[in-house]
Amino acid sequence: MVNPEEQREKESGERMKKEKGLISLGILLFVGFIVIAVLTFHQSNQKIEDGYLASEGNAAQNFAVLIAANIHLTNDEVNTLKNMSYTELQGSAQNYHLKKMTESLGATSKVDYAYVMMHLPEEDVKYEVTEENKSFFDAEIGTPLDILWLLDVTVNEEENADRELSKDDMLRRYSYYIPDDQVIFGEAPVYIFNKSEWGDHICGYAPIHSVEGDYIGVVGVELQTKDFDAYRTKAMSALAMLLGIATATLTSLFVLLYSKYRKLQYDKIYTDALTGIYNRSYYNNRLVRRLNQTRQEGYCLALMIADIDWFKKINDTFGHDVGDQALIEMGNILVETFGKENVIRFGGEEFVIGIWIKKEAELKLRLSELYKRIDSTKFCHQQIDVSISLGGSFLYCYEVSGWVLSGMLKAADYKLYECKEQGRRQFQLTEFDPEKDYEKK
Repeated sequence: MVNPEEQREKESGERMKKEKGLISLGILLFVGFIVIAVLTFHQSNQKIEDGYLASEGNAAQNFAVLIAANIHLTNDEVNTLKNMSYTELQGSAQNYHLKKMTESLGATSKVDYAYVMMHLPEEDVKYEVTEENKSFFDAEIGTPLDILWLLDVTVNEEENADRELSKDDMLRRYSYYIPDDQVIFGEAPVYIFNKSEWGDHICGYAPIHSVEGDYIGVVGVELQTKDFDAYRTKAMSALAMLLGIATATLTSLFVLLYSKYRKLQYDKIYTDALTGIYNRSYYNNRLVRRLNQTRQEGYCLALMIADIDWFKKINDTFGHDVGDQALIEMGNILVETFGKENVIRFGGEEFVIGIWIKKEAELKLRLSELYKRIDSTKFCHQQIDVSISLGGSFLYCYEVSGWVLSGMLKAADYKLYECKEQGRRQFQLTEFDPEKDYEKK
């Protein structure tokens, strides 16, 4: 024969195992979602940056193509410009034309610099990085200064007043070629993201040829990136909000589903399938805790056990369906009288009720009202009369324990036995005395 206590422990262990499995699965899914969200956030940040650079880069590239198409330099003009100092270059008609062109294109709000630069052949290189000028160039001594600004326009003069590189008026026109410049000096328009001492710029380049058709170099247009941080912040904030909402929704959904699962499990374990009220497992595992949680100062605990009178005769006379219906309806009356949390179907036709009361007289009044209601009720679709016998014990205590509850139930059962001995259809109460023997004679 299976020990009931061992069976309860086994069921409790299996239940805890299922709950731990469900919680572990939920945590795994949640962690997986967070990892995906972080990766998505990171990738989105990169995509936003790439998208911004592509959009602005295409704009810079288009500006460069448009300017290149509208600059008409002859080979002689190119040679003349090559030999000018930086100050002379700034005052040249060609440089003035480039400045006016950028203004007419409406680029001044976005463009910092526009220029034409060329990569000098080795025989045309005049300068290199020396000990005297190395502070102006981020390169090793001896590096040839083989990049020449043929034209150079600072679009926003006030914002770029510190653009001068050197006190030497000629050196201000030069830089040095680096491997990345191979892309710039190609035959097709291109854009790059350039980080320099002048700030971060998106640079668009387009090849430019002389009127005679000779390759000169490239037109460069550098766009500001000052609004990128604000653009990215807004985009990432929107994405973070979306991911936050998704995370909160997923968390809420998990909590909701877990709560429903717990309730279903709770109902399955602690609810009587026939009557819908609490069962003996609830009495064994939950009642002590609930009574301690609801205890009020100055109140006493009343524990009662009620038994439907002559229940076997009801089953034998009217059938088990009517007997079941009588159990359901009696359970409903007890719940309506004492509250759902306080009524337990203890087994068969027995119900246990545990409540806090101020005094014995209050309990007797409530039981008298209960009996009046039962006496005035026709059970099972107005077919039969049903009555109960009830025994109860009460005790003024500060804390309920399993031992106290067991003793009080035994005392209540003893008083129930006396009710049956005296003809049923009544209730009897006693103040619980832990020292008294409540064994039935």
